[in-house]
Amino acid sequence: MTTVAQPSPPSGDTSYDLFSTKEAAEVYATHQPPLAQRVVDTILAQAPDRDLLVDIGCGSGSSSLPFVGHFTRVVGVDYSAAQCTLARTRADGVRNISFHQGSLYALPLSDSSVSCVLGVMVAQFVDLPTLYHEVDRVLKPGGILVLLGKGSLLPAQGQGCTDELTKRMIYVKTKVFKGLFHDRTHFNILKYSNLPKLYEKQNREEWSETNTRSTVGGLVDYCLTWSAALKYCTAHRLTYPELRHVISGHITCGGSTPEDTVIHTSLEHFMWITQKPLTSDDRAF
Repeated sequence: MTTVAQPSPPSGDTSYDLFSTKEAAEVYATHQPPLAQRVVDTILAQAPDRDLLVDIGCGSGSSSLPFVGHFTRVVGVDYSAAQCTLARTRADGVRNISFHQGSLYALPLSDSSVSCVLGVMVAQFVDLPTLYHEVDRVLKPGGILVLLGKGSLLPAQGQGCTDELTKRMIYVKTKVFKGLFHDRTHFNILKYSNLPKLYEKQNREEWSETNTRSTVGGLVDYCLTWSAALKYCTAHRLTYPELRHVISGHITCGGSTPEDTVIHTSLEHFMWITQKPLTSDDRAF
């Protein structure tokens, strides 16, 4: 079994590798919910064309791959070498997608070449002014930046065990992993309502994906994908199986709610979209 290592931020770059091992990358890819179809539909409706989409903080490619049938070219960029390696494996045989390991502040793209920049759960991990300047460099006039945030996956209301399971999930997040979440900006807590402006034209959407079938064990596995979980592993020198045992003990209340108990879940989304003007006079930053 592999003990999870927590990397340090590289000098001058806070978009650092939170999933530095193959095991961590695979856990995240397997247990994070897939990209919501509403995000795909919104991007297809608002992008000026379908030439090039760039997924910043692409991880293992889960948010990049849904666009390969819609854009001429898709590029994913992530600081994690392990994530990029897994992304390339998952995209094997797909010719119009590529993945690059590197900084989000130095994208391997030409000026004014990108139709859409997508970032899923990255706003709270980066220096936004620096990222904004790089996004502005690569976006073509009329191009869009889409930043997607998500709340916690929780049991949907109306089930017999909903209230108790929700309390246990919140306990793990706020007590077991207290102080380990990275959101120093409060962007995610405030559902991206406080993101600084990049361009004048912007809008924000908020919705929940509900009634997705899962199990209590699925909630346990989902908790393993939190950035705080890796930090907890490091602090307590645990392996992933050991961490899973800890989380399962809390969520199942020592086994009183079996992991194979079928539930339905709800996941809150908030999406912030801004469009680059056709001229340079309409920038807000």
